[in-house]
Amino acid sequence: MTAVPEVSATINDLLAQQQVLMHSITRALDNFKKLGRNNYTAAKAEDIHLTTLDYMAEYLEALAPTPPPLTANQAPSAACSHGPPASSFSLAHLPPINIPPFSGKYEDWETFRDRFTSLIIKNPELSAFARMHFLSSSLAGRALESIQSIPVTADNFELAWKALESRYENKRRLVEMHVSALYNLPSVSRESASELSELRDEANRAITSLKNLDQSDSDILSDMLMYSVTQRLDPATRKAWKLKGGDDARIPTFSELDRFLDSRARALEELHPANVDKQARAQKATSATASGASSISCPLCKASHFLHKCQVFLKKNPSQRLEAVKKANRCVNCLSHKHAVQLCQSKYSCRTCRKRHHSMLHVDSDTSSTKDTFTAKDTPAAETTSVATASIHDAAPITTLFSSAKVSSMPPVLLATARVRVGFPSESPNDRTRVVRALLDQGSEMTFITERLRQGLRLRRVRMPVSISAIGGVDAGTCRYAAEIQISPIGQTSLALKTTASVMTSLTKYTPSPVTSPVQWSHVADLALADPDPTNLDPIDILIGADLYGDLLLDGIRKGSRGQPLAQNTVLGWVLSGPAADPQARPRTVTAQHCSNTPSLDEELRRFWEIEEIPRAIPLSPEEQQCEDHFLATHWRRSDGRYVIRFPFKTGPPIEISNSYHSAERQLRGLERRLNADERVATEYRAFMEEYERLGHMKRVPLDADASSQHVYIPHHPVIRESSTTTRLRVVFNASNPTSNGTSLNDHLLTGQKLQTDLAAILLRWMLPRYVYSADITKMYRQIEIDPRDVNYQRILWFDRESRTIIAFILLVLTYGTVNAPHDALRVLEQLVRDEGGSFPLAVPVIRKGRYIDDFLFGADDILLLRQTRDQVCALLSRGRFELRKWASNSPQLLADIDVENHGLACSKTLQADEQLKVLGISWKPALDVFQFDVSLPPSIPKTKRSILSLVAKIFDPLGWVTPVTVNAKIFLQQLWQAKMDWDEAIADDLLAQWKTTHASLATINGLHVDRWVRYGSDTANCELHGFCDASTTAFAAAVYIRVTSVTGETTSRLLIAKSKVAPIKSLSIPRLELSAAVLLARLLEFVRSSLQLTTVPCFCWTDALVVLAW
Repeated sequence: MTAVPEVSATINDLLAQQQVLMHSITRALDNFKKLGRNNYTAAKAEDIHLTTLDYMAEYLEALAPTPPPLTANQAPSAACSHGPPASSFSLAHLPPINIPPFSGKYEDWETFRDRFTSLIIKNPELSAFARMHFLSSSLAGRALESIQSIPVTADNFELAWKALESRYENKRRLVEMHVSALYNLPSVSRESASELSELRDEANRAITSLKNLDQSDSDILSDMLMYSVTQRLDPATRKAWKLKGGDDARIPTFSELDRFLDSRARALEELHPANVDKQARAQKATSATASGASSISCPLCKASHFLHKCQVFLKKNPSQRLEAVKKANRCVNCLSHKHAVQLCQSKYSCRTCRKRHHSMLHVDSDTSSTKDTFTAKDTPAAETTSVATASIHDAAPITTLFSSAKVSSMPPVLLATARVRVGFPSESPNDRTRVVRALLDQGSEMTFITERLRQGLRLRRVRMPVSISAIGGVDAGTCRYAAEIQISPIGQTSLALKTTASVMTSLTKYTPSPVTSPVQWSHVADLALADPDPTNLDPIDILIGADLYGDLLLDGIRKGSRGQPLAQNTVLGWVLSGPAADPQARPRTVTAQHCSNTPSLDEELRRFWEIEEIPRAIPLSPEEQQCEDHFLATHWRRSDGRYVIRFPFKTGPPIEISNSYHSAERQLRGLERRLNADERVATEYRAFMEEYERLGHMKRVPLDADASSQHVYIPHHPVIRESSTTTRLRVVFNASNPTSNGTSLNDHLLTGQKLQTDLAAILLRWMLPRYVYSADITKMYRQIEIDPRDVNYQRILWFDRESRTIIAFILLVLTYGTVNAPHDALRVLEQLVRDEGGSFPLAVPVIRKGRYIDDFLFGADDILLLRQTRDQVCALLSRGRFELRKWASNSPQLLADIDVENHGLACSKTLQADEQLKVLGISWKPALDVFQFDVSLPPSIPKTKRSILSLVAKIFDPLGWVTPVTVNAKIFLQQLWQAKMDWDEAIADDLLAQWKTTHASLATINGLHVDRWVRYGSDTANCELHGFCDASTTAFAAAVYIRVTSVTGETTSRLLIAKSKVAPIKSLSIPRLELSAAVLLARLLEFVRSSLQLTTVPCFCWTDALVVLAW
């Protein structure tokens, strides 16, 4: 009876476990649905079923009774046994053989292939489905992607295995891989048995692998010779050699390579005879570098590396380095052992002083027997230290000037210096800090520190490139790094200013001349000076720029008599600056600091030249493929159809980003001052932010300035577009703003593939239909939500409406200013077509081929069909919560059923002939159905290289309709570049006369009308494409026309597209330029035919060049 309670307890436990199991079974379907639609496939279910069977088999095997061991009396006699002799162990007692997953690396393919074939394919007990299951579970990465489209079924195993063999059973690639291993064997740097054995094993492994590929000893020697030669080829030739093999898996011979090189050399010699000598010299130099790489020897430590990489050399100071270079009989400019500095042909010099010595040998000194290599224009004896032009994270360039000039007689002048305490921001005030001498310079936009100070404080370097050029435009090198610092007054810890300072070897040559003691100036005798001895010769280790200057100033200025410096009160103490009269004036060095913002032309020039190129397809890069895979794996939709995406981080999250709060706060204060100065901008800015919050696109959250919390604060600023018909002011969020470790949010994000449809193709297609629509998506980016797990990466600071205190918001939607936004917005539209496009067949080609970012251009020859297309486009976009607005059409009938407030001109009246709107940057007059060109010409003719480039880059002509004008502008730009003039220097008189002629031709573009419709439609009886090409000594061009004949016999010819190119600076013969023009025309015709889908239309090519006709 005592056992009854125990049995009852056991039964109760079993019942409780059964209830838990029953609950899991009832929730299984709901949990399965949470996996997402991609996991609902039969193949996935079959895979899970097979995995479950494997688990069940393991448990049954574990529960099976183990047979008792046989005794000597029970062992079967060998004489009466008909089977093989008994063994003392069975295969079950051997450790299991695992198949490591194959990720797609060629070096792992042979091992994986042999193991899988032996254990899986040749195992008769396994079914085809089991083999397919084992194959899919044994692959990863690129290898798994290659068969991912093949369902996991029994019939598909052979297909999947053949797909793997077709991709990775590449004998040519495998041989090259093993030969590369031979060429990259580890070097044995010392007499060591283990290193020698490792070298021998690696060499034998590669040789054995080659012999397993049926390569004889002579074949291996040929392979090594061929690899050595191909590695020294230029990238274009090496690519051509790879492509020549194509799909042929046969190993080429060296004689084939020799014939290929001979054929290519002859072809290049015929194409570029003028460049033969130059190319030969370049190839000779490359070969010498390659052959000499193995004999590099450091003169200090005798190791195999260059002198400037030697750690012994780097630990020395510049003076000791100079002595070591001289002792080793090396050139003090390039550190080469082959010549002296007098014979050095290197174009580089010291990045600090521009003298003929290496930058690592620069010693700070005001006296030198070597003269400067450049002089200032206005001061012939000037000696300039550096002019720094900084372009940081695509921001506006920053120009900082520190110049020193020798003058014969001038009264001494004091610059504002102070003693400050500098340290690392996160440390306590007395730890890792140093008192240094600072120069206060409100003319510099940035703060700089010396490398000496950075090393002394052991500050962490972050990459922040700043290009440096000397006065007169002479290149002086690059400041590549920055460091986060904290500045505070001596003896005061309550005030600490944080910033990111660029690091330079030397900041300035300012050395104050000995003057009267400051205590003898009555107006400063009782002041506590920030620099107790402003005439001290201590070096300047920090230059405090305008980013902190305003935070240092206090009320109070003391002025003395004429010739005496003034005193300015700051949180550091009183600083002195100005003339300090001295009766014994003598020659000395004058130092000046200056900084100014210069507008960048990079973006305008890039767009100008990209438009001039014929669009072409570009394969996905690894990062673009990573971004695509990330989107497919992480995006999802809410119940209302809205898409939710995650940030495509390169690595993480979490990401390696530091404090962003202080930078965002500082920029918000600057924005506040701007808004206070312009009431209209302030009103529109506040309205924009209030709308952002009202629409639920951002939400208020508590302030958090902790750098370790992965909260990124993004600064923002206004962009005003006077030509906008809806919103004049737009707030732009700067996700490229660097945080305290020098990286920004954009630095950690993948940009993604370029998904925009080619602009030229969109306009060409829009010219075919008789009736057209144009519209754009309302706030397209803001219709896409960011996953709640990522929203803290886009925080902003703003002001409370009542108290005007700083508060924080998180942006809940895709943000304009993040590098991934353009890709993700267009990728969501593409996903919407994939998910819902089957129900809207008329809308699919519009969204895929008639869309440029958020603009849509489409049409039809029938009004009823066009309306149906419009309704389907609207319905499909609404499935993803997108809405079209700003409708415009060349037919008032097509706008009759659209709300007048939603028209592109935002007006309630009938379209008039003088009303126009911008379509993709081109003015389009809907009522007249014509395009119009507008060029914004300044009132006076630009006369500097910078202003001329800025004007020419604004010409927006994607289809080349004004090529006769733009080609002259491009020819002039080439001549301007050859003149090697400075950016802000007035051009010479001969160039000015030519520029005036070109400038006058630009004015003729204004008001130029081009019909949109080319008369192609349902009543077309015949259509032809005609191409023309021609060339001159300065340029060549091609143009494509369409010739349409209607059923009534009316014929119309229209220019579709034209492109031009400037002839190379190295002169080419006219026949070669004519052939180049013919190639340009062939590419242009192919682009037009594919864009307009007119592949069956007759094409005629015209030229007057006999060399082309005879080709």
